[in-house]
Amino acid sequence: MTIHYNPMKCTGCAQEFAFPSIGRSYTDLPEAGGRHAAHFSAMLLQQAWCHECEGASWVERIPGEREFATAAGLRRRADRSGYEGIDDDLLEIEDDDFRWLYEHLPHRKAPPRCLVCASTHFTPIDATQRQTPIVHEACWDSPIEFRGFSIGSGGLQTGGRSYAHRFYDAEGDVVWAKLCMQEFLVGRLIVILHARRHDPAHATLAAAIDLVINRASDDALAVLAPLAAANNPAALGLLGALHYVGEGVAHSGTEAVSLLEKAKALGDACAAHNLASLYATGAAGVAKDIARARQLFAEARAMGGQYERDDFYAHDNFTVANRTFYHPI
Repeated sequence: MTIHYNPMKCTGCAQEFAFPSIGRSYTDLPEAGGRHAAHFSAMLLQQAWCHECEGASWVERIPGEREFATAAGLRRRADRSGYEGIDDDLLEIEDDDFRWLYEHLPHRKAPPRCLVCASTHFTPIDATQRQTPIVHEACWDSPIEFRGFSIGSGGLQTGGRSYAHRFYDAEGDVVWAKLCMQEFLVGRLIVILHARRHDPAHATLAAAIDLVINRASDDALAVLAPLAAANNPAALGLLGALHYVGEGVAHSGTEAVSLLEKAKALGDACAAHNLASLYATGAAGVAKDIARARQLFAEARAMGGQYERDDFYAHDNFTVANRTFYHPI
């Protein structure tokens, strides 16, 4: 059997279309502000052809009430072996995730959207069928076929580049993102990118975050510059976060601390969380300080900046809890 890394293929010109790498979850944080018993839930995905992206993409799969009720009945069975072999993602997720989705998604008002561009203009793809209703307009409307997924084709990108995991609310809106910078033999550093909706500059900040996630850091910096010059706390915090991981700017712990401290003093809870992460791992020019990290994480939570499950904050060594580390070269 042939494993295809680019499962969509035009039957006319033979152009292949790969599904984007993704990292997506639902959360009930942090717009409510640092609540206890934080919950993060898996997002059910449906492969689709996005007509705005003009390519293969992913959309949220939002099951109907009947689907949820059927799955709930099967999951309540003491012997779950009875549904082995049934291909249903509602039967495969963790119990806590299922309960959260069952509570929130049946009441969803917003339609599912492309998880790359947020468009609602897409055509779902049936993974059990080779033929699709999609045509390649650039190739005289030749049919595009679905040839199957590859092993690992839906994974996150790693290596010497950054990748992001986005977190959505129950209505499918992005609330914040986790940016990870990984370098071989150096380590992995993680920061939170968050533009709170009550910020007067929310639209601009959200656009800058989207540019960072889509690897257009130079454009993001140009967007953030006037806001940072005006001492917008979130903009200062975002710049500090980028210096911490070295995304688009110099990898400088000292510059990151300066910006994050200033943003924190101006009330940015996300900056406080990222400052705690910096001291938990250390950074270029800044030594690891777990005691300081523990203090800052507590301050961040008090400010409404909780971005991890409760048990994360119970660890004595946050670098282990967050699986991040930094080794200066």
